[in-house]
Amino acid sequence: MKFEIVTLFPDYFEAVMTQSLLGRAVEKGLFDIAIINLRDHATDRHKTVDDTPFGGGGGMVTKIEPLDRCLKSLGYEPRSRGYVPDERQRIVLTSAAGKKLVQKTAIRYSLCDRLTIVCGHYLGIDERITQLYEVDEISIGDYVLTGGEPAAAVIVDAVARLIPKVLGNFESAADDSHMDSILGAPCYTRPAEYEGLRVPEVLMSGDHKEIRDFRRRQAILKCRQNRPDLLADAELSDEEIEYLKKLDENSVVK
Repeated sequence: MKFEIVTLFPDYFEAVMTQSLLGRAVEKGLFDIAIINLRDHATDRHKTVDDTPFGGGGGMVTKIEPLDRCLKSLGYEPRSRGYVPDERQRIVLTSAAGKKLVQKTAIRYSLCDRLTIVCGHYLGIDERITQLYEVDEISIGDYVLTGGEPAAAVIVDAVARLIPKVLGNFESAADDSHMDSILGAPCYTRPAEYEGLRVPEVLMSGDHKEIRDFRRRQAILKCRQNRPDLLADAELSDEEIEYLKKLDENSVVK
């Protein structure tokens, strides 16, 4: 798989993409990351990529011409040329006005051969770019950043870790929060007791079914406490639905 990041600040990714698991995965050739400076596709001597918005108001807007030239240089073709988008090659625009990034989206992108991420800036990017090309506008949360670089790094991280062999143990990804529309279960490690707080006995019992059932209940409980909105889409068994009903009735965890 190949990631391409179109940005005004290419140096931002030097450390982010060379550290930890991502850096080691690139070294192993599990995927590639190319950083493209949008200013390289500006034609004036000042490398201008922004201008004031039509209609007035504060802020600036990323111009369409340099971004159009950039995408064409990467091999993408505008819709006007009869180009049929390839689902295995996606253009993603980081945008506070985009659809929220969720685990299902990360999984879908991890199956692509190529993901081109355009870092949004200023007030936004000239809207006509989404009319020229098939673009996914993606937000990483309900807040606004100074630029799209952090969001692009988050998207790459969320997607890359799902690529086979990037994680040392893929089972850890399968147990992630949001993989089954609910949050992950609480986790523990040594020592078994600290400051009077003990690890739940069931986790040290060696009974794999009991451990699996316990973790599932705890994941549902955490989801109920922190993200009850996710439970509406979760696939729950009849027994788990009854467990939730009892929690709601008692409002006490036993």
